[in-house]
This record gives sequence, structure tokens and C-alpha cells, in this order.
Amino acid sequence: MPYEPKLNWKDNDDVTETHIIRWERGIYDAHLLLSQYGAAISALQIDVKSIKDALFNNFTDNIFTENLDTLTDVLVISGWYDEVNKRLVV
Repeated sequence: MPYEPKLNWKDNDDVTETHIIRWERGIYDAHLLLSQYGAAISALQIDVKSIKDALFNNFTDNIFTENLDTLTDVLVISGWYDEVNKRLVV
């Protein structure tokens, strides 16, 4: 349910439990969206950087990226995983 602000407050209006619940729901929903958008923005930043790096280095084939937060879908057969910097060293 989208947040609906109350914009017609008067000086002597009582703040009720319903108002506070509505505020808390709006804050909660905003934080959920922020975390979803934050992850999406981070992924897009990685994609844009990869494309820029590939173009500036004239590397236009076989462009790929891998999120190295975890190695659950990567098998390291040569090199090592730098967990602190979240990078694969080959």
C-alpha cells in the first residue's frame, strides 16, 4: 500500500495510534525500496564500469562480470580468492 501523507494538519490536531502506525509503515516501506534500489544501482555501476573498461581498452569480445561477494557459483582452479578485497587473483 503506498504511503499517503496527511497534509491538512491543524495546530490542535491529536496524534493518534493510527497516524503513528501509518508513519511507521511508510518508513518501513521506504527502507525496503531503498535496499532493493541500492542493490540494483550497485549492479548497474559494475556493468557500466565493465563496459567502459572494455571499450577504453579495445576489449569488445567476451565481456563478463562476476560478483565475488561469495564463491558459490565459481570454481577456482588457478589463482586464489582475496576475500578481504572480494577479488579473484589469477
